[in-house]
Amino acid sequence: MDQSKKNSNRLSVIPNKWSELCQDLLRSVFERLSFTNLTRAKSVCRSWNFASRDCVPNLIPWLILFPLEEKAINSDNNSCLLFVPDDKDKIYKTRDLGVDFAHSLCLATYGSWLLMFEFDHLRNPYILNPLTCNRSACFWIDDITKDYLVVWFIYNNIVFTKKGYDSWRFVQTSEIRMYDQIVYNHKDHKVYTYVPYGHVYEWDFSGDVPPRDGYHLPASFVDREIDQEDRFYREKYLNYKVKIATTLYGEVVLVEIMHRLTSWQFRINELNPLTKRWVKIDTLGDEALLLDMGFTLVAKDIPGIKKNSIYFSGLNHPIKDPKHIFVYDLTTHTMEPVPQCVFPSMFFSDARWFVPGFN
Repeated sequence: MDQSKKNSNRLSVIPNKWSELCQDLLRSVFERLSFTNLTRAKSVCRSWNFASRDCVPNLIPWLILFPLEEKAINSDNNSCLLFVPDDKDKIYKTRDLGVDFAHSLCLATYGSWLLMFEFDHLRNPYILNPLTCNRSACFWIDDITKDYLVVWFIYNNIVFTKKGYDSWRFVQTSEIRMYDQIVYNHKDHKVYTYVPYGHVYEWDFSGDVPPRDGYHLPASFVDREIDQEDRFYREKYLNYKVKIATTLYGEVVLVEIMHRLTSWQFRINELNPLTKRWVKIDTLGDEALLLDMGFTLVAKDIPGIKKNSIYFSGLNHPIKDPKHIFVYDLTTHTMEPVPQCVFPSMFFSDARWFVPGFN
């Protein structure tokens, strides 16, 4: 066979259209895309959409800004703004979601889900996915089994529901307050709560009724020996708060947040199982911590998310100060603010980091 025929045969197997590319080749490319880019790729053609079905996009935090009632133009209280870090300085506006955000409060985020309630209906919380407009009851959800769990506090009551229940359940407790933080640990399927006076409680919701007052972990954060460096930080910073979170490996960590004027300091502590004391750790490694959701994400070699960093949106919610929304680098101890182009476009009543998804 002469050279011209060989070349002709090679050209004949090369697809003439992008839609005719090999499915395995498409999947190998799609697996490296961010959520936004993968979503765009799905809409190119039927072939690309089919190839992308089993691809899991890289998880990158987004920031959602809720409208402020008195500044909403033309009563546009039903839309929010989205800041996507891997799209640089671009911002997006959601469609009308049918929710009066200016008269609502976001209690928590988990993945794409926002746990909301309207000021006039405090006992009717609901879950909203701002990308799909779906509303349901869910605080933690398993994307595979579709099991879910919602837990929140009203004064001295734990209010919860989960898959299989058709109503809210109430459990009285003397140890928990309304504004204590709650996180769900996907490894042991338990709920952890940090209370301001220095204790961590764990709650097992696998049964119908969680234990009254939960199980107290065998250590108090306040019992950690305070060295000279600790005293320096405590005296230097005016505002001091502790948040609780879990890592990819299911470890519970406490995050000290110290603030004075424009200065911020973050310190992460984990429980030493031998000494029963909280000890400071210097790095999150290849993970990034989303304090709003209380867990870490894989961040190694993924554009749009910084490893060994904390995604922060203020000490207390609702938050209205843009200077309190940033990404804190634990390696350099520096803050990376959200681009200024995000804030002039809308007066906002609150902001939260979340992880997008269409499930």
